[in-house]
Amino acid sequence: MAAYVAMIYSSQIGMEADEGEVQRRFPETDAVTLQAANDAEVAMAYCRDEVLPELDLLDDGVIRPALEAIEVIKKIQKTITKRSHKMIDYDRHRSSMSKLKGKDDRTLSEEKQYYKVESQLEIATKDYDYLNDMLKEQLPQYLQLQAALIQPITERLYFMQCRISGMIYARCHELLHANEQHFVTFEMGIQPGHQWRLQQDNARDQMENLDLLKSGGKAWLKSSGGVNSSKLTLRERAEIQQAEGRTPSSPLPPPAYGLATSTYQSPASTPSYQPPPVQSYNQPVQAYHQPVQTYHQPVVASPASLSPAASSRRAPPPPPPASKPKKYVIALYDYDAQADGDLSFRKDDRIELIERTTDANDWWTGSLHGMRGIFPGNYVAEL
Repeated sequence: MAAYVAMIYSSQIGMEADEGEVQRRFPETDAVTLQAANDAEVAMAYCRDEVLPELDLLDDGVIRPALEAIEVIKKIQKTITKRSHKMIDYDRHRSSMSKLKGKDDRTLSEEKQYYKVESQLEIATKDYDYLNDMLKEQLPQYLQLQAALIQPITERLYFMQCRISGMIYARCHELLHANEQHFVTFEMGIQPGHQWRLQQDNARDQMENLDLLKSGGKAWLKSSGGVNSSKLTLRERAEIQQAEGRTPSSPLPPPAYGLATSTYQSPASTPSYQPPPVQSYNQPVQAYHQPVQTYHQPVVASPASLSPAASSRRAPPPPPPASKPKKYVIALYDYDAQADGDLSFRKDDRIELIERTTDANDWWTGSLHGMRGIFPGNYVAEL
């Protein structure tokens, strides 16, 4: 951070740029500010050199013992799970043994089954008793040792935080006292110092008025048409679309069919085609060999030649668009909904794909079992 501050307050700012270089801002930086920026860069460099060894000690004294304790807890959890499984085996064999004992006249196969179940029950009983007795005896001891481990780790973390905070405070204290002319709010309270800075220069208002930072830094998407960018969340896309005056899921309005009927309401300006008179079947055959060029002459109908029913007819609606074939994807993994609007599915489910993006790491829209929602695109494969 201090390096960027020193770059901003560089003495080169305000100098004339050579040909082909970018002209920096014109006002020169005063000597007091330059000295404060240079001292801040040196103070932060000292802080970095002093804090890094403490962070190494933090890894050895706090993080590593905590990770080792977590590994021990995982092994104990596996033992508890194994004890539960042995208890299920014990109950199952005991139930089978009770059923066989209840029979007075057992067949030869049932006698064999009886001795087999008796042997299995004996083994299951020994396994369960071994794990159960071990947990009852050693688990309280482990809990006491774990409680004894937490206190020294917490104390070590606390003292390390105090040392690191003291190092940073000492360097900042030296920096402030060495540049009292620049840090004029040092002797003020927090609120008075903040108000004094706002009176001098309200940088927040200036930054909020920049087009670059409007709409969370994404104001350029409205003009560049990047609303469908896969780098935006669904909420950000919806906010941008609402700012443009339309909802995220609103379809385009259908064509106004009523406009087409106005052409039929003005028969004086619309040419009408009159079919030729239907010839009788009793006429000679040679009548069909008459020249037909008269049928191609345009006939303009007068207002009186149109009946009231014909003039009041509406234009027929256009044919409905051909339905697109449905696309499906298959689930590669199980996915449970994490929020409202998510679509849950199981592995190998066949999901109807409604909307997708070009990025497989984005959220896609689909339908399954009558439910519609979004899901991660990298959880499915296209069929």
